[in-house]
Amino acid sequence: MRWIVAIVILAFTSVFLYDKYKIMNAPPPAPPPPVMMHDMPQPLFTEPELRSIKHSTKDGDAGVRWAAIQLLFTIKDPESTEILSRTVAEDPDPEVRMNAVRLLGGSGDSRQLPGLIKGLNDTDQDVRLSSLKALGDIGDPAAAPYVAALLKDPDADIKTAALHTLGRFQDKRTAEFRAMTDQLRRQYEEAVKKSQENSK
Repeated sequence: MRWIVAIVILAFTSVFLYDKYKIMNAPPPAPPPPVMMHDMPQPLFTEPELRSIKHSTKDGDAGVRWAAIQLLFTIKDPESTEILSRTVAEDPDPEVRMNAVRLLGGSGDSRQLPGLIKGLNDTDQDVRLSSLKALGDIGDPAAAPYVAALLKDPDADIKTAALHTLGRFQDKRTAEFRAMTDQLRRQYEEAVKKSQENSK
C-alpha cells in the first residue's frame, strides 16, 4: 500500500516539476500587434459648408449673422478674426457689433487689437465702452494712443472709461516691470550664492 502512495506522490511531483519546467522555458509571448495609425480626423465641416456659413455672416437677419460668426470663432476658422474685425467695423446692428467686441476681447490675445480699436470709433456708446473694457482686459499698451484719443469724446462716460483703461495699461506696465526686477534680483542673488560656495 505504501508503495502505491509513493508512486502516486512521485507521479504528481513529476507532473508538477515538468509543468514548472515548461513554464520557465516557454518562449516569451508574442508582442502585441502594432497599433494601427488611424487616419487624421475628418474636418467638422466640408469646404462647401464652410463657404455657406461664411456667407451667412452677411445674412439680412442679425441672429443668423451672429450665430454664423460665433460658430466660425468656436471652430477656430482661420478667417474668424478677420470676420469679427469686419463685423465690429461694418455690421449694421449695434448688438452684433458689441457681441463681436466681447468675443475678441474675451480671447485675451493682443492680435485682436485691430478689431477692438475699430470699436473705439463706433457711433454707439455701448460698443465704444465695450471696446475700452476689452482693451483694458488685454492690457496691451500699444492701444494707448487710440484710447487716449477718446479723452476728447463729448460723452463724459467715454472719457471716464478711457482714463480707466489707460490706468489699467499703466498698472500692467508697473506689474511687468516689478516682475522683471524681482527676476533680476533673484538671478543676482543666486549668482552671488554660487560664487560664495565656489570660493569656499
